[in-house]
Amino acid sequence: MNTKKALIREQIAQSKRYIEEHLDATIPLNALAKACGYSPLYFHSIFTGIVGEGVKEYQRRLRLQRAATQLLFSETPLIDIALDAGYESQEGFSRAFKKRFSFSPLKFRKLQSDYNFLSGGNLMESSIDIIQPEVTIKDCDAITVATVRHTGPYAECEAAFKTLCAWARENGLYGTYRQVIGVSHDDPRTAPAETLRYDACMEIPNDFDVTGAAKKYTIQGGRYACCIHKGSYRNIPQTFVAMLGSWFPESGEELTNTPPLEVYLNCPSVTPEHDLLTELRIPLK
Repeated sequence: MNTKKALIREQIAQSKRYIEEHLDATIPLNALAKACGYSPLYFHSIFTGIVGEGVKEYQRRLRLQRAATQLLFSETPLIDIALDAGYESQEGFSRAFKKRFSFSPLKFRKLQSDYNFLSGGNLMESSIDIIQPEVTIKDCDAITVATVRHTGPYAECEAAFKTLCAWARENGLYGTYRQVIGVSHDDPRTAPAETLRYDACMEIPNDFDVTGAAKKYTIQGGRYACCIHKGSYRNIPQTFVAMLGSWFPESGEELTNTPPLEVYLNCPSVTPEHDLLTELRIPLK
Protein backbone atom coordinates (compact mmCIF):
# COMPACT_ATOMS: atom_id res chain seq x y z
CA MET A 1 0.00 0.00 0.00
CA ASN A 2 1.51 3.36 -0.98
CA THR A 3 1.96 6.21 1.48
CA LYS A 4 -1.08 8.17 0.28
CA LYS A 5 -3.44 5.20 0.52
CA ALA A 6 -2.08 4.34 3.96
CA LEU A 7 -2.64 7.91 5.13
CA ILE A 8 -6.24 7.96 3.88
CA ARG A 9 -7.08 4.65 5.54
CA GLU A 10 -5.47 5.83 8.76
CA GLN A 11 -7.55 9.02 8.69
CA ILE A 12 -10.75 7.03 8.22
CA ALA A 13 -9.75 4.62 11.00
CA GLN A 14 -9.23 7.57 13.34
CA SER A 15 -12.61 9.00 12.32
CA LYS A 16 -14.30 5.68 13.07
CA ARG A 17 -12.61 5.52 16.45
CA TYR A 18 -13.78 9.06 17.23
CA ILE A 19 -17.37 8.15 16.33
CA GLU A 20 -17.20 5.03 18.52
CA GLU A 21 -15.86 7.00 21.48
CA HIS A 22 -18.51 9.74 21.09
CA LEU A 23 -21.45 7.53 20.22
CA ASP A 24 -23.95 9.70 22.09
CA ALA A 25 -22.79 12.97 20.59
CA THR A 26 -23.97 14.78 17.49
CA ILE A 27 -20.87 14.64 15.31
CA PRO A 28 -20.80 17.26 12.54
CA LEU A 29 -19.57 15.88 9.25
CA ASN A 30 -17.75 19.17 8.72
CA ALA A 31 -15.65 18.62 11.86
CA LEU A 32 -14.57 15.11 10.82
CA ALA A 33 -13.78 16.32 7.31
CA LYS A 34 -11.77 19.29 8.58
CA ALA A 35 -9.73 17.07 10.92
CA CYS A 36 -8.73 14.97 7.91
CA GLY A 37 -8.12 17.94 5.62
CA TYR A 38 -10.95 17.24 3.17
CA SER A 39 -14.10 19.00 2.11
CA PRO A 40 -17.27 17.43 3.57
CA LEU A 41 -18.24 16.15 0.12
CA TYR A 42 -14.93 14.40 -0.46
CA PHE A 43 -14.72 13.09 3.13
CA HIS A 44 -18.22 11.60 2.97
CA SER A 45 -17.39 9.83 -0.29
CA ILE A 46 -14.07 8.51 1.03
CA PHE A 47 -15.62 7.35 4.32
CA THR A 48 -18.51 5.62 2.55
CA GLY A 49 -16.20 3.99 0.01
CA ILE A 50 -13.91 2.53 2.67
CA VAL A 51 -16.42 1.73 5.43
CA GLY A 52 -19.35 0.78 3.20
CA GLU A 53 -21.77 3.20 4.86
CA GLY A 54 -21.91 6.91 5.65
CA VAL A 55 -21.02 8.56 8.94
CA LYS A 56 -24.64 8.80 10.13
CA GLU A 57 -25.38 5.22 9.08
CA TYR A 58 -22.26 3.97 10.85
CA GLN A 59 -23.19 5.77 14.07
CA ARG A 60 -26.83 4.66 13.83
CA ARG A 61 -25.82 1.01 13.37
CA LEU A 62 -23.54 1.07 16.41
CA ARG A 63 -26.26 2.70 18.49
CA LEU A 64 -28.75 0.02 17.47
CA GLN A 65 -26.27 -2.73 18.31
CA ARG A 66 -25.76 -1.16 21.72
CA ALA A 67 -29.53 -0.96 22.15
CA ALA A 68 -29.80 -4.68 21.43
CA THR A 69 -27.35 -5.40 24.23
CA GLN A 70 -29.26 -3.10 26.59
CA LEU A 71 -32.49 -4.92 25.79
CA LEU A 72 -30.96 -8.29 26.57
CA PHE A 73 -28.95 -7.46 29.66
CA SER A 74 -30.66 -4.59 31.43
CA GLU A 75 -34.08 -3.58 32.65
CA THR A 76 -33.73 -0.07 31.19
CA PRO A 77 -37.15 1.16 30.01
CA LEU A 78 -37.68 0.93 26.28
CA ILE A 79 -38.22 4.67 25.89
CA ASP A 80 -34.86 5.37 27.56
CA ILE A 81 -33.10 2.91 25.25
CA ALA A 82 -34.80 4.59 22.28
CA LEU A 83 -33.59 8.02 23.40
CA ASP A 84 -30.07 6.68 24.02
CA ALA A 85 -30.06 5.34 20.49
CA GLY A 86 -30.84 8.82 19.15
CA TYR A 87 -34.55 8.42 18.39
CA GLU A 88 -37.12 11.00 19.44
CA SER A 89 -39.88 8.44 19.87
CA GLN A 90 -40.29 4.83 20.88
CA GLU A 91 -42.23 4.18 17.68
CA GLY A 92 -39.41 5.39 15.42
CA PHE A 93 -36.88 3.34 17.35
CA SER A 94 -39.07 0.24 17.17
CA ARG A 95 -39.42 0.51 13.40
CA ALA A 96 -35.66 0.91 12.89
CA PHE A 97 -34.85 -1.88 15.34
CA LYS A 98 -37.23 -4.36 13.71
CA LYS A 99 -35.90 -3.49 10.27
CA ARG A 100 -32.37 -4.32 11.40
CA PHE A 101 -32.96 -7.34 13.68
CA SER A 102 -36.27 -8.77 12.40
CA PHE A 103 -37.72 -8.60 15.92
CA SER A 104 -39.57 -5.79 17.64
CA PRO A 105 -37.66 -4.48 20.69
CA LEU A 106 -40.20 -6.04 23.08
CA LYS A 107 -39.98 -9.45 21.44
CA PHE A 108 -36.20 -9.20 21.29
CA ARG A 109 -36.08 -8.44 25.02
CA LYS A 110 -38.07 -11.60 25.76
CA LEU A 111 -35.22 -13.60 24.21
CA GLN A 112 -33.00 -12.77 27.20
CA SER A 113 -34.30 -15.90 28.92
CA ASP A 114 -33.10 -18.00 26.00
CA TYR A 115 -29.65 -16.76 25.07
CA ASN A 116 -28.90 -19.97 23.18
CA PHE A 117 -31.88 -19.35 20.88
CA LEU A 118 -30.63 -15.85 20.14
CA SER A 119 -27.21 -17.19 19.20
CA GLY A 120 -28.81 -19.51 16.66
CA GLY A 121 -27.31 -22.45 18.51
CA ASN A 122 -23.95 -21.90 16.85
CA LEU A 123 -22.05 -20.92 19.96
CA MET A 124 -23.32 -23.91 21.88
CA GLU A 125 -22.33 -26.56 19.35
CA SER A 126 -19.35 -28.21 20.99
CA SER A 127 -18.30 -31.49 22.49
CA ILE A 128 -17.43 -29.56 25.65
CA ASP A 129 -20.22 -29.29 28.19
CA ILE A 130 -21.05 -25.80 29.41
CA ILE A 131 -20.83 -25.69 33.20
CA GLN A 132 -21.80 -23.01 35.68
CA PRO A 133 -18.93 -20.50 35.41
CA GLU A 134 -16.92 -19.54 38.47
CA VAL A 135 -17.20 -15.75 38.42
CA THR A 136 -15.43 -13.35 40.75
CA ILE A 137 -15.79 -9.58 40.87
CA LYS A 138 -12.53 -7.63 40.81
CA ASP A 139 -11.48 -4.00 40.92
CA CYS A 140 -9.06 -3.65 38.01
CA ASP A 141 -6.67 -0.80 37.31
CA ALA A 142 -6.67 1.12 34.05
CA ILE A 143 -4.23 -0.32 31.50
CA THR A 144 -2.30 1.67 28.91
CA VAL A 145 -2.00 -0.39 25.72
CA ALA A 146 -0.78 -0.30 22.16
CA THR A 147 -3.54 -1.56 19.92
CA VAL A 148 -4.10 -2.73 16.36
CA ARG A 149 -7.68 -2.83 15.04
CA HIS A 150 -9.14 -5.83 13.18
CA THR A 151 -12.46 -5.49 11.35
CA GLY A 152 -14.15 -8.71 10.28
CA PRO A 153 -14.90 -12.16 11.74
CA TYR A 154 -13.37 -12.59 15.18
CA ALA A 155 -11.83 -15.90 14.09
CA GLU A 156 -9.60 -13.95 11.69
CA CYS A 157 -8.03 -11.55 14.22
CA GLU A 158 -4.64 -13.31 14.17
CA ALA A 159 -3.33 -10.87 11.54
CA ALA A 160 -3.84 -7.96 13.97
CA PHE A 161 -1.72 -9.74 16.60
CA LYS A 162 1.03 -10.42 14.03
CA THR A 163 1.09 -6.72 13.22
CA LEU A 164 1.14 -5.87 16.93
CA CYS A 165 4.00 -8.31 17.66
CA ALA A 166 6.01 -6.94 14.74
CA TRP A 167 5.45 -3.43 16.09
CA ALA A 168 6.54 -4.55 19.57
CA ARG A 169 9.78 -6.03 18.20
CA GLU A 170 10.57 -2.82 16.33
CA ASN A 171 10.06 -0.84 19.54
CA GLY A 172 11.99 -3.08 21.91
CA LEU A 173 8.93 -4.33 23.81
CA TYR A 174 8.83 -7.90 22.56
CA GLY A 175 10.16 -10.62 24.88
CA THR A 176 9.41 -8.79 28.11
CA TYR A 177 6.26 -9.71 29.99
CA ARG A 178 3.36 -7.57 28.90
CA GLN A 179 -0.33 -8.27 29.33
CA VAL A 180 -1.87 -9.21 26.00
CA ILE A 181 -5.54 -8.38 25.71
CA GLY A 182 -8.33 -8.69 23.16
CA VAL A 183 -11.23 -6.24 23.09
CA SER A 184 -14.37 -7.39 21.26
CA HIS A 185 -16.57 -4.39 20.55
CA ASP A 186 -19.55 -6.10 18.89
CA ASP A 187 -21.84 -9.04 19.58
CA PRO A 188 -21.74 -11.39 16.56
CA ARG A 189 -25.44 -12.13 17.15
CA THR A 190 -26.39 -8.54 16.38
CA ALA A 191 -23.71 -7.37 13.92
CA PRO A 192 -22.71 -8.71 10.49
CA ALA A 193 -19.47 -10.70 10.63
CA GLU A 194 -17.68 -8.39 8.22
CA THR A 195 -18.31 -5.38 10.51
CA LEU A 196 -17.14 -6.88 13.83
CA ARG A 197 -14.53 -4.72 15.57
CA TYR A 198 -11.70 -6.29 17.59
CA ASP A 199 -8.65 -4.62 19.13
CA ALA A 200 -5.47 -6.63 19.65
CA CYS A 201 -3.75 -4.95 22.62
CA MET A 202 -0.43 -5.13 24.46
CA GLU A 203 0.26 -3.38 27.76
CA ILE A 204 2.87 -0.62 27.50
CA PRO A 205 4.41 1.89 29.93
CA ASN A 206 2.14 4.88 30.50
CA ASP A 207 4.68 7.31 29.06
CA PHE A 208 5.62 5.23 26.02
CA ASP A 209 5.43 7.14 22.74
CA VAL A 210 3.40 5.06 20.27
CA THR A 211 4.00 5.59 16.56
CA GLY A 212 3.70 3.44 13.47
CA ALA A 213 1.26 0.57 13.01
CA ALA A 214 -0.15 0.66 16.55
CA LYS A 215 -2.23 3.24 18.41
CA LYS A 216 -2.14 4.21 22.08
CA TYR A 217 -5.25 3.58 24.11
CA THR A 218 -6.30 3.31 27.74
CA ILE A 219 -8.53 0.46 28.87
CA GLN A 220 -10.55 1.91 31.71
CA GLY A 221 -10.32 0.53 35.20
CA GLY A 222 -13.22 -0.35 37.46
CA ARG A 223 -15.30 -3.31 38.55
CA TYR A 224 -15.25 -6.40 36.34
CA ALA A 225 -16.92 -9.80 36.48
CA CYS A 226 -14.03 -12.18 35.82
CA CYS A 227 -13.91 -15.83 34.83
CA ILE A 228 -11.03 -18.06 33.74
CA HIS A 229 -11.60 -19.87 30.45
CA LYS A 230 -9.38 -22.91 29.91
CA GLY A 231 -8.84 -24.37 26.46
CA SER A 232 -9.14 -23.29 22.84
CA TYR A 233 -9.78 -19.65 22.03
CA ARG A 234 -12.49 -20.93 19.67
CA ASN A 235 -14.57 -21.88 22.70
CA ILE A 236 -14.33 -18.50 24.47
CA PRO A 237 -17.81 -17.50 23.19
CA GLN A 238 -19.27 -20.46 25.08
CA THR A 239 -17.88 -19.14 28.35
CA PHE A 240 -19.21 -15.67 27.62
CA VAL A 241 -22.60 -17.25 26.94
CA ALA A 242 -22.43 -19.03 30.30
CA MET A 243 -21.46 -15.84 32.12
CA LEU A 244 -24.16 -13.71 30.49
CA GLY A 245 -26.85 -16.34 30.25
CA SER A 246 -26.32 -18.17 33.54
CA TRP A 247 -24.37 -16.09 36.04
CA PHE A 248 -25.48 -12.57 35.15
CA PRO A 249 -29.30 -12.87 35.52
CA GLU A 250 -28.90 -14.09 39.10
CA SER A 251 -26.04 -11.79 40.05
CA GLY A 252 -27.92 -8.60 40.84
CA GLU A 253 -25.22 -6.71 38.93
CA GLU A 254 -25.62 -4.16 36.13
CA LEU A 255 -23.59 -4.07 32.92
CA THR A 256 -22.02 -1.02 31.34
CA ASN A 257 -21.75 -0.22 27.64
CA THR A 258 -17.99 -0.83 27.77
CA PRO A 259 -16.85 -3.87 25.75
CA PRO A 260 -15.62 -7.05 27.47
CA LEU A 261 -11.95 -8.01 27.64
CA GLU A 262 -10.04 -11.21 26.95
CA VAL A 263 -6.78 -11.24 28.94
CA TYR A 264 -4.52 -13.96 27.56
CA LEU A 265 -2.61 -15.47 30.47
CA ASN A 266 -0.18 -17.73 28.60
CA CYS A 267 1.39 -17.86 25.15
CA PRO A 268 -0.34 -19.92 22.43
CA SER A 269 2.95 -20.56 20.62
CA VAL A 270 4.40 -22.58 23.52
CA THR A 271 1.24 -23.77 25.32
CA PRO A 272 -0.88 -26.78 24.27
CA GLU A 273 -4.30 -25.63 23.13
CA HIS A 274 -6.12 -27.47 25.93
CA ASP A 275 -3.96 -25.65 28.53
CA LEU A 276 -4.53 -22.11 27.24
CA LEU A 277 -5.84 -19.78 29.95
CA THR A 278 -7.84 -16.63 29.25
CA GLU A 279 -9.37 -14.35 31.86
CA LEU A 280 -12.66 -12.97 30.58
CA ARG A 281 -13.64 -9.62 32.07
CA ILE A 282 -17.09 -8.08 31.75
CA PRO A 283 -17.33 -4.44 32.95
CA LEU A 284 -19.85 -3.73 35.71
CA LYS A 285 -21.38 -0.54 37.09
